[in-house]
Amino acid sequence: MRRHVLAVAVLLAVHGACAAENTTLPTLDVRADRPSKVDSVVVVENTDAPNRTLGEMLEHVSGVQSSAFGPNAGAPVIRSLGGNRVQLLEDGHSILGMNAISGNINVPFDPLFVKQVTVNKSADSVRYGGNAIGGSVNVDTGLISRQMETKDQEMELLLRQGFNAADAQGFRMNFNNQRNVSTNLQMSVQRISHYDIPGNSKASVCDSQLFPAAGGVNSALADACQKEARVQRVYNKASQPFIDQFMTENPDWADGDFSFFTNQPTSVWMGKTYVNPANPQYVQGTPSYVQQQINRDVTPNYTGTLGNSYFRNTHLAAGSTYFFDRGYVAASIDSKDSEYGVPGFSMENLSFGSDYSQGRPVGVKLQQDTYTVLANVREPLPLLDSAEVNLSKLSSTAGEYLGASKANQYAFDTYQGELVLNHRRVGALTGQLGTSYQSRSITGSGPQRYLPDVDTQAKALFVKETLNLPWATFDAGYRHEKIDHEIQASRFQSGRNSPNGSLKDRDFNLESYSAGGYFKLGKWFAAILRYADSQRAPDVNELYASNAHYSTMTQEEGNQTLKPERAKTQEFTLAFSNAGFDATATAYEMKYENYLYLGYSGLQTANRLPLKYWKQTDTTVKGFEVDVSQALELGRYGSLQLSAFSDLVKNKADQPDSLRAHNDGQYLPNMPTNRYGANVGWQRGGWKAHVSGTYYDTQQYLGRNVSEEIPLPAFTLVDMQVSYAFPIRNAYVSALEVFVNGSNLLDEEARPHNSPLKYIAPLPGRGFQIGLNVKL
Repeated sequence: MRRHVLAVAVLLAVHGACAAENTTLPTLDVRADRPSKVDSVVVVENTDAPNRTLGEMLEHVSGVQSSAFGPNAGAPVIRSLGGNRVQLLEDGHSILGMNAISGNINVPFDPLFVKQVTVNKSADSVRYGGNAIGGSVNVDTGLISRQMETKDQEMELLLRQGFNAADAQGFRMNFNNQRNVSTNLQMSVQRISHYDIPGNSKASVCDSQLFPAAGGVNSALADACQKEARVQRVYNKASQPFIDQFMTENPDWADGDFSFFTNQPTSVWMGKTYVNPANPQYVQGTPSYVQQQINRDVTPNYTGTLGNSYFRNTHLAAGSTYFFDRGYVAASIDSKDSEYGVPGFSMENLSFGSDYSQGRPVGVKLQQDTYTVLANVREPLPLLDSAEVNLSKLSSTAGEYLGASKANQYAFDTYQGELVLNHRRVGALTGQLGTSYQSRSITGSGPQRYLPDVDTQAKALFVKETLNLPWATFDAGYRHEKIDHEIQASRFQSGRNSPNGSLKDRDFNLESYSAGGYFKLGKWFAAILRYADSQRAPDVNELYASNAHYSTMTQEEGNQTLKPERAKTQEFTLAFSNAGFDATATAYEMKYENYLYLGYSGLQTANRLPLKYWKQTDTTVKGFEVDVSQALELGRYGSLQLSAFSDLVKNKADQPDSLRAHNDGQYLPNMPTNRYGANVGWQRGGWKAHVSGTYYDTQQYLGRNVSEEIPLPAFTLVDMQVSYAFPIRNAYVSALEVFVNGSNLLDEEARPHNSPLKYIAPLPGRGFQIGLNVKL
């Protein structure tokens, strides 16, 4: 923390020194890197909603859901793709780390002061590399001022009191000299001790469907439910009519329960006759042995409260911008610190017959520090409209803990640099040429490591061009990228089930390109066609992972011979707009070659962990999205905004081999289900109100973990927000707003099908926040 305070002090000193310059700036027209009309882009503004995670903030966007690894970890999932396939950015630089490898590691996120989030649902590999093969998410933190504010200073205080929602306090300040220097400070804290739930933490199927009618045990469901489930052959005490008196008097002679019962009314032992009393439990004709179903909880099944669901997050950041006549230079430092519980399961996954009360809760500790320098210069050279430079260092540490003991910890140190040159318009043609470099070092520690130490370098060159005509817009781009993974010396040992011998360095040369068009079809209609051919290199977990990975409840084994995956994406959108009514319908298909997935071997290792290997197969991802909205002016009653959406996605293997079909199914497990959503927003004067509802259907396209997935019931999430901004006539207070928001108003037992914890940790029940925003 001392180095963060020092960095903030340096930024303030720079602010003071630059403010002494008496420079008056002209109006700037510096072009930002804007997405093309051809891309499927949605910008989500931050409101007063009680967003726990970045995934939750975006889940009202059609085609986007949260990974929902419990209430405290949720990354965006775009059209069934997430992790290493969706690039996560903050102010233009990547923040991918352990959050892309391990689902229980949350994306560091400040829900109070994030300004907006831009989601590109189309393949964005040309711009951001193979990790954007499934799209990109760019968070605008609000730390960097890209134009001078209208007021020379502003302070914002935010207070939230939660009821089954987090308490939060935040402070944001901007101060500037109205000429050439603007500085932003942010500080926030969010915390909650636990979440309440409407019923039990474990789904009812964890009891009702553990033992199939055909016999045996659904072991995959038992493991997912954290259950000890088995069938034993036991003696039936009701099968014999008499109790053996001798054995009752001499129990040390007994070999088991069956020794205490007999079919004879008398028995002779050592010359003595014993009269055997009648067995009161006797039922004539019942078998001597029956099967007993054992169903024990490995981890507690909580009622009304979700155990181990605590959360704490702190955020401290500062950013300063120096403006000059042809652009700006900015620097920022951002530190996020999180600690939370992972509800529902034990990383130890204790073996049969253990004392499960000794299981220790799983906790996660995260620390992410980001240092960024940005520059945007207008007309730096002839033929150039602008040049953009983005330099950053990302240091993130993610640790998994069993109680107070560290199980494993990984440190990511990532240096990134990017230069983008935007050329001057040539007739109707605009475009950019860019180059990027990234150096990432992964260092692990702890007794339960599943990744080696690896250094990775990525170098890329890309070009994008846009042709704007009165009746159409055409877009095309190309990217060449080189990825090098280098194994570093460490104590890491591959497991005995690993297909890898000695670990080897890998390098990949990737090519991605895209092309598309936006066409006006008369006054009201438009059509968008887009094609992309993208490649992604296997990442370190897919190549080198080995040993137990408890956050995914698997024995995970990588394969260093894997090939790059390639996606050929086709996308068609039809749009309509007239008199405040807007509608879009999008259909897409992604044909993957060598699609990477974690496949079940059909075997289990120690403590019942399923043994899974990273594999490849050709796969097709296809679906649709429909969005409609209507803006209505109600005169003195204000304005009304109505909207609705629906989406559906299928992730299906093209021609699975017999092992894939038997163990994993044709559809991958844990895929998002189809949804239908509606929103109503109203505004009048200082009043604002918003109600939204989203119906999550029961999954019909089920995968397998040897046994077929057990689907869970459909549910509807209803949220609301009401706020009032007081008319302030005060020299000290410029704005005062009070609000109340509510989530899961129907108190539904909500278990998203794509959540890895769906059987053991539902989403929180009904919750409310009361808040106050004050601007000074």
